[in-house]
Amino acid sequence: MNTLKALLLLSFAVVAAPVSAHAQAPAPTPVPTITGEWNASMNTPGGARAFGLVFKVEGEQLTGTVKRDAGDVPLEGTVKGKTVTFSYSVNYNGNALLLTMTATVSGDTMKGTVSFGGQADDDFNATRAAKTP
Repeated sequence: MNTLKALLLLSFAVVAAPVSAHAQAPAPTPVPTITGEWNASMNTPGGARAFGLVFKVEGEQLTGTVKRDAGDVPLEGTVKGKTVTFSYSVNYNGNALLLTMTATVSGDTMKGTVSFGGQADDDFNATRAAKTP
């Protein structure tokens, strides 16, 4: 009889162990969403520049608009986990200049670098714009 109880107890422990181990696994960290409007700035050789960003995300594909005093331009990029990379082109002294931002998202902020056509890098950061009613 004691052997039967021991076998039943052992069987229960073997069956319950995977269930309790699974129940204790931490939930995956949610991937931040960046869809919406952001206020951004970057350091340039001519000084700090402020601009707006409007992001749209579908899967890992990022599209949107850069809102600049000199006129809005489209942007394209990717979102992979907490890493955002996007590029857009501007006219600089009569030539097209590709700017590429790579940043890490943390809540309502992102920080990283801007590459000026691969010739120079500097700081880039953005904060989510306050929602208007």
